[in-house]
Amino acid sequence: MRSPSPAEDARNLLLIAGSAFAAVVATIGLGEASLAFAPAHVGGPVPLANPNYTLVEPLSGSNRVYGTVATRDGQTHEGFLRWDRNEGSWSDVLDLTKLDRGFTGLSGIRFGHVRHIRPVGGNQALFILRSGQHVGMRGHSTDLGRAMRDLKVTDLSNDVTSLQWNDISQVSLMPAPPGATPAGSRLHGTLKTTSGFRFTGYITWDVDEIYSTDLLDGRNAEFRYEIPFGAVDRIHREDRRSARVRLHSGETLTLSGTNDVNRENRGITVSDPGLGQVKVQWDNLAFVRFHGTDSEASWNDFDGGRQLRGTVITVSGDELSGEITWDQDEYQSWEMLNGKVRGAELDIEFSNIARIVRYEYGSAVVLRDGRSLSLNGSNDVDTGNRGIVVTSGGESHTVKWADFRELRLDG
Repeated sequence: MRSPSPAEDARNLLLIAGSAFAAVVATIGLGEASLAFAPAHVGGPVPLANPNYTLVEPLSGSNRVYGTVATRDGQTHEGFLRWDRNEGSWSDVLDLTKLDRGFTGLSGIRFGHVRHIRPVGGNQALFILRSGQHVGMRGHSTDLGRAMRDLKVTDLSNDVTSLQWNDISQVSLMPAPPGATPAGSRLHGTLKTTSGFRFTGYITWDVDEIYSTDLLDGRNAEFRYEIPFGAVDRIHREDRRSARVRLHSGETLTLSGTNDVNRENRGITVSDPGLGQVKVQWDNLAFVRFHGTDSEASWNDFDGGRQLRGTVITVSGDELSGEITWDQDEYQSWEMLNGKVRGAELDIEFSNIARIVRYEYGSAVVLRDGRSLSLNGSNDVDTGNRGIVVTSGGESHTVKWADFRELRLDG
């Protein structure tokens, strides 16, 4: 059977919607939600609504990052980790710049691949992966360095220790002890964009809220609301200034006035285990529906990465097989391919990629779970690509982007 042409691949791109999963409901607090509010105020500040909420805790906690933190003053803290406020599951991605082989470039790595993180000064750290690989990283955004908003360690008694970057000597990651259960569940659900794409995974709201116990803030004409995310069934973007929030109790509220529910929102990310990370801005959001999953991503789902291997097919039909280095700097399965698709920014872990096919304005990326995405907007997937290196038998060949047709990665 002949290989499809780039044009045929481009015409046949599909995005398979993420599956919805059943949630396990637990009632927390005094019982079922009571939404009997006080009478509307007359003048003065808007009062705070104070109902009892029905919360949902759909996840067991096996997805939660766990480890020990050694501090510079000789102490050790062990427990569930919340990194920079917005990362807390093994699938969550640290946004970093890799310092390796003479190249620097935006990178990222999911927590599940990491064994140790050792700060080495400023906003840099040595990462020791579960494969044994040592990689220098520099902070991008607030994930490393003094800009990191803090590292919270919650021990098995639910006591919380908050640490700053300069306090840390080493972070060591490991699975939680059997039976250990965190106080709050990692948010999980399905996001739909205005373009119709759906992504399912661990949700981070406004680059800040990640747990069922975190609060969604907003107001209407009568009240201010601080709603635990565990009480929220779904959030629909109404317009630039407001959102429609439906609770598990059935109550629906239209809220505005804060960056949780208007265009000041800093973005919603989905840590999709079968993809990597997706970030969507407010104007491109249709809705998020929160729900559980039949298969939580745990420590056991990560291996620390391995050398990429596959076959490159050129436009002239030649095939070159061996070790792959993509865009001259990505050569490990834990590394990320970056691109955009109609309002969403994607960081796709190479281990999840089956094929990459070049077409005129970008690339078709086919995932191992069958989804296909048409990406552009990054040198990983368009004319800015610096070439694909194939190494076999001690010899290396660089295929220029203009000569490249397709990469088929080994499983």
